Amino acid sequence: MSPLQIQLAADPAATEAFGAWLGGQLRAGDVLALVGPMGAGKTTLTRGLARGLGIDDPDAVASPTYLLVVEHPGLVPLVHADAYLPEKLAGFLADGGLDYLADRRAVSVVEWGDRLRKLLPEHTLWLTIDVSSQPGRRLSLAGPSATLARFGELPKIWQVD
Repeated sequence: MSPLQIQLAADPAATEAFGAWLGGQLRAGDVLALVGPMGAGKTTLTRGLARGLGIDDPDAVASPTYLLVVEHPGLVPLVHADAYLPEKLAGFLADGGLDYLADRRAVSVVEWGDRLRKLLPEHTLWLTIDVSSQPGRRLSLAGPSATLARFGELPKIWQVD
């Protein structure tokens, strides 16, 4: 299955709304790697995912750059990681962090996931955020066909013409 192409308006509310929709489609054991430049909306999208997953306090989702990983409780917990800082990332991986990210009881989201491309599970979903192609954000969601097929057709508001 070819990647899903998504067009979002420039405002953060649109990014969070898409994240909420996507979070409603995810299941325990899913791993989502976010790729995009600084300020692309990775954390905003993750906050939306938390809403869609029914996380207890989605407003508590913030960038985990300096903490590296934060687990947010809910019916399906959200493990939110950030691979931006190489030194912290190396220590995390040396301590078995990759097993934590592959927790089958949670949904794991890895900001700067491209820095772990060769280490993440084969079933990882890859969401690339491009803010330079036109006003707003253009997203590309790629991954295993079976997982993408679960999402069905995108709501018209986000479909690329």
